[in-house]
Amino acid sequence: MTKIITIEEHYQLPHKETMTAAQQKATKGNNPTQIDELSMDFDKKIAYMDKYGISMQVLSNSGPSGAMIPDKAQAVAACQHTNDTLAAKISKYPGRFGGFAVLPMTDPEAAAEELARTVNQLGFQGAMIAGLPFGHYLDEPQYRPIFAEAEKLNVPLYLHPGMPTKADRERFQSPSYDDRVANILSMAGWGWHEEAGVQMVRLICSGLFDQYPNLHLISGHWGEMVPNFLERLDLMTGVAKVNLDRKFSDYYKSNVYVTPSGMFTKPQFALTLAEVGPSHIIWSEDFPYVLAKDQVAGFLNESILDDAAKEQIGHRNAEQLLRLN
Repeated sequence: MTKIITIEEHYQLPHKETMTAAQQKATKGNNPTQIDELSMDFDKKIAYMDKYGISMQVLSNSGPSGAMIPDKAQAVAACQHTNDTLAAKISKYPGRFGGFAVLPMTDPEAAAEELARTVNQLGFQGAMIAGLPFGHYLDEPQYRPIFAEAEKLNVPLYLHPGMPTKADRERFQSPSYDDRVANILSMAGWGWHEEAGVQMVRLICSGLFDQYPNLHLISGHWGEMVPNFLERLDLMTGVAKVNLDRKFSDYYKSNVYVTPSGMFTKPQFALTLAEVGPSHIIWSEDFPYVLAKDQVAGFLNESILDDAAKEQIGHRNAEQLLRLN
């Protein structure tokens, strides 16, 4: 049985909900009470992990957070509180949890400082950035201090989708179905992944990895569509003469790690494996939004991969990239 570490797993602090009722329904499914309990109750997390063979979860905040508060001082204070609270929680369960910081994205310089604080003082493994900060893509120059600090600290940044805007949802609305369908399509059905994939494409095309060659990013949901288009992206960026030192796919295969985010589907696994290889896949369940249970370990252990590749994907890549040893 392969040791399993999962790294796109979530918690949230009790807070006043800021999402609409329709968004809550779309993100939490038919059992929002269970989602809330498993997000906040760490004893229940441990019981679930022990039952289904998960050695460790690396946790990130899934609720509204200080990352998107417009006021800079308030954003910094809220993020520090969230990160300190997570650190205090995981300290009670040695060896079972890691942490990704939430960063005050309204102030990139402060975000870089908070990344350094959480890594150096709280022992976090990096940070997760969700969505487009105030509608801005991360390839814009004001965000470079965050990437510079991540490379300096030798920690990755996990790029996660964010909540869609009203305009995003309207792209998927149609008189032939109700708004619940539009909400699903603008989020987990398609829109989230399109947005996060464009985020990654723009970052690579911006020369991010030429500037920070030792930086690593993590992309969930089997790479948010990007692995499907690596050859096409090589062709198109070559035609467009994007000012990069290497092919698009070279950066992706060396600087990006991909996780399933609980999408335990054989065709997507096979394609991602063919594109990036077992050395750049890390396991994740997207707990508690996905409760794959026995499949978390079973999907990997029952695959046709040899034992060495299973160990790489199941835990060794996470241990190396996140310095979990």
